[in-house]
Amino acid sequence: MKFNGTITLDRIKCHAHHGATEQERNVGNDYEVSMTVDFPMEEAMKEDNLDATINYAHLAAIVKAEMATPSKLLENVVYRLYCAVTTRYPTVTGGKITVTKLTPPMRVSLAGASVTFCW
Repeated sequence: MKFNGTITLDRIKCHAHHGATEQERNVGNDYEVSMTVDFPMEEAMKEDNLDATINYAHLAAIVKAEMATPSKLLENVVYRLYCAVTTRYPTVTGGKITVTKLTPPMRVSLAGASVTFCW
């Protein structure tokens, strides 16, 4: 039996400067980032070995660092997050990243606009 598992970070809140317009990038907006990463966790489960797992504090630090770099598109943000996570943790076998802009500059009332990347 394979022991595969998932680490989840749910709705990390941050303020960042992403957006298609210069105004959005100057003023910034509030965002939420959610992430799941799949990986083989048998050694972590059986051996209680911290080095065999994916440290969710490190994942949160990756989110903070990547969100601090402005992008015009959320698609670029999720791609950079994907690259940073899979570079730091090559044992990751799949996952899902969602970046949500909580108050997009639109003339409709909505809870947010999101981009999700799954692999």
